[in-house]
Amino acid sequence: MKLRILSCAAALLASSAFAADLKPADPSTPLFRIFQALPKGEKKKSGAPQITFDAKRPLLVVWSVRDLKIGPDHKSVLLVLTEKDRKIFAALTHKYNHSLLLLEAQGGVLEAIQITQPLENGALEFSYPDDAAMAQYLRRRFKLGEFR
Repeated sequence: MKLRILSCAAALLASSAFAADLKPADPSTPLFRIFQALPKGEKKKSGAPQITFDAKRPLLVVWSVRDLKIGPDHKSVLLVLTEKDRKIFAALTHKYNHSLLLLEAQGGVLEAIQITQPLENGALEFSYPDDAAMAQYLRRRFKLGEFR
């Protein structure tokens, strides 16, 4: 997923300015954790480098969000981080600009994010089909239903 400034990010932020944080249906586990991608040092036959992460050192652990909406295509998911997580994520996107961050949930990497520019607003869009696994995961965790 390439981070993109969302045209509807301002609307999401404005609509959720006074709302309570949204927690997943099962709040006993984090929604996702963000890690720095680390090279494994070996290459696959395709020439693409393999990556890994230090599971004991997440850069950010997200337990709840400020807002979550189904996109206009009824498949994508628009997510706005809490204010505290937004600030941390913004700092991470500055520090790891032009690097890869991994979103891990329930024991697996669901998304690799190529940071192309710092992201200050905390709004993330997981579109279909590119980010289908993450969009489906968020829909399931928040009981938003399946794709139409």
